[in-house]
Formats: sequence, structure tokens, C-alpha cells
Amino acid sequence: MRIEIRLYGGFAVAAGSEHANLEFEGTSLGEAIAQMRRRWPAIGELLDGPGKGSAVFVLNGRALEPPDPRTKLNTGDVLSIMPFVAGG
Repeated sequence: MRIEIRLYGGFAVAAGSEHANLEFEGTSLGEAIAQMRRRWPAIGELLDGPGKGSAVFVLNGRALEPPDPRTKLNTGDVLSIMPFVAGG
């Protein structure tokens, strides 16, 4: 499967790009994230580090709240990942 990845903030820095195509075996969000971890280990560090759980996943313009690794993806989907931001 092939999807488009859009990365923001530290995720873009970790991958060295704001946009990429991701090819992977499978059809789920969890399988796509596993492939991102292999391709960009620094993204895995961000997802697992002190800010664990502070990433926002958006699939085709719709926030995944909470992101479920079983979410089905389709070829051509656009997955955006950005750091969670809070203000006060």
C-alpha cells in the first residue's frame, strides 16, 4: 500500500522532510506507523519518548481521537502527524 505522509514540527525535523510517500505491507494505521519507525527511527523516539501520547494523527482531514492502530487505511490516503499543542 502507498499513502502520503505529512509531518509537522519535530516530526518533520526527525524525518528530514515535511512530505513523503510511504509504502508498506498491510492496511492499518499500526502497520503504517511500524514502517515509519523503520524508515525514520527518530520518529519512533518522538512517539515513545517523554512526550508519549502527545502526537495528533489526522487521516484525510479528520483527527483520529484517539488513534487506533486497527484503523483501516486505503491507497492514496493522507496521514498527517503533528505535535499536540496546548496553550493557556
